[in-house]
Amino acid sequence: METAPQGTSIASRSLRLAGGIALLYALLGIAWILGSDALVESMSTDIGWLSVAQRYKGILYVVITAVALMWLVHVGYQRLLRADALARSRELQAHDLFVRHPQPMWLYDRETLALLQVNRAAVHHFGYSEGEVLQMKLQDLCAPEDAGRLQELIALPARGYGDVERMRLRRKSGEAVIVRITSHALPYAGRDAVMVQAADITQEVLASNALERQEAQFRQLHQSLGEVLWLTGTDVREVLYVSPAFEQLYGRSLAEFRADPQIWLQAVHPDDRALAQQSSVALLKDGQSSCEYRICRPDGSERWIADRKKVIVDEHGLVSMIGGIAEDITAIRERDEARKVTQAALERMVAQRTAELERVNVELEAFSRTAAHDLKSPLANIHSFSELLELRFGDELGADGRAMLGHIAQSARHMIGLVDDLLALSRVKTVELQLDEVDLVPLARRVIADLQRADLQRQVQFDAPAQLVVRCDGGLATSLLANLLGNAFKFTGKRERAHITLRAAGALPVVSIEDNGAGFDASRTERLFKPFQRFHSVTEFAGTGIGLVTCQRIVQRHGGDIWIDSTRGVGTTVHFTLCPPPAVETARVAA
Repeated sequence: METAPQGTSIASRSLRLAGGIALLYALLGIAWILGSDALVESMSTDIGWLSVAQRYKGILYVVITAVALMWLVHVGYQRLLRADALARSRELQAHDLFVRHPQPMWLYDRETLALLQVNRAAVHHFGYSEGEVLQMKLQDLCAPEDAGRLQELIALPARGYGDVERMRLRRKSGEAVIVRITSHALPYAGRDAVMVQAADITQEVLASNALERQEAQFRQLHQSLGEVLWLTGTDVREVLYVSPAFEQLYGRSLAEFRADPQIWLQAVHPDDRALAQQSSVALLKDGQSSCEYRICRPDGSERWIADRKKVIVDEHGLVSMIGGIAEDITAIRERDEARKVTQAALERMVAQRTAELERVNVELEAFSRTAAHDLKSPLANIHSFSELLELRFGDELGADGRAMLGHIAQSARHMIGLVDDLLALSRVKTVELQLDEVDLVPLARRVIADLQRADLQRQVQFDAPAQLVVRCDGGLATSLLANLLGNAFKFTGKRERAHITLRAAGALPVVSIEDNGAGFDASRTERLFKPFQRFHSVTEFAGTGIGLVTCQRIVQRHGGDIWIDSTRGVGTTVHFTLCPPPAVETARVAA
């Protein structure tokens, strides 16, 4: 559309030039005739002289004009050749840029929509050969469900150029590709053509959709939890996150807590405030602390709180943030007080408190899921954008900057793992048991195979019997084995010859998973099945301290038991029982 005015301008200029040359020639000719006649007559009036002079005067005029015309044609033709060479050079450069451009590009005829030219990136990206593409039309590349977008693309060149923000195209394999289209109208081989560039944004769109779904799930989940989950900066002055349950438990708004993070201490009962302050001191000294105290709500009521706090560090042991959970244990404390009354009153109160406790537990489990989802989205954003920052600006950041980005990404991955473990822990109590006869050996071998695929450098010997059948829920049994075998695989990481064994003994049976890993001091049994408890530093072995708690809850849901034998530097053996077989259950009922 932009070439018509340019063509009109060239024609007008050439016409003016030709008219000027003709006018100059006419003026010079008239001047020559009049001037030469006057000169000849002034020299002589002899008839013979005049005749000869007129003849040679004409010949001289022809010679002069011929020489001038030859010079004019020579100069003009040289300029034309130089312009043609420059145009050819620019055309070759433009064609080379088109062919070698990293983004898929093609030309199509505006009238017929036939594809006229295609670059290498388009051939590679869409899977067609160049010959196949040149036999196609524009609509052959477009996904049928985006026919409306195709009409929008066709209409763009009416403005000379334009963009289509999102459009789906089809590869030769049938796979849909989401692209951002940029088009530009231009003449090509005597036709009105359109040049199109298609940037693949499939992964960007899929990632955006996934984040939107996660955010929607977090918003739904975190409204239903009963525990207060909070995160602050290292100086405890900036609140990074606090769950909505804070308002219900403390009777104060979230805005008040964000404005003054110390408001929790002001709410503590005066008789318990010293204990709460000692807990904060222990947190800074030991990296974690827990205590129980009473709080006074604005309405005058009191609630008992179980406060658990932990310092969150990165892989280098540097504190990145502080997190904690405040759980309402008023019902539990009241239940303990009820034990001091008579047996009859106790039985009546137990029924009431048990119902209340079950409701609280449901709310707590829902809270854990909500809080975990609410945390995972920003953590995933931190991890993704740190990787994107390193990819785009890694050279400008330098070695120190890239190292810092690595610390950020590692911390985000650690917190995402912690969130996933909390979600898994919350699901254990809510899933309905589907009991069946399950062979643990195939499940275990699949878990080991997945672990070895994730770390191809490891060589681990795994021994198991041909069959190990127990009565249990297959899904929860898979989670149990994934946690226990994952721990065995992790803690044998520094062994040149790692060895993991799955075995069973007795009629119940007692299932054991043994490894020759790092081991730990198992005499500290009070820490074995508590959340966030670890026996190795983060720099030695990664982890969140939630896995064993999840295993214990799975075993307890099956009516079984779990215990651990371990020696530092020698290895660890985890023993557990699940649902007894029907014969044993019958014997217990008969007894």
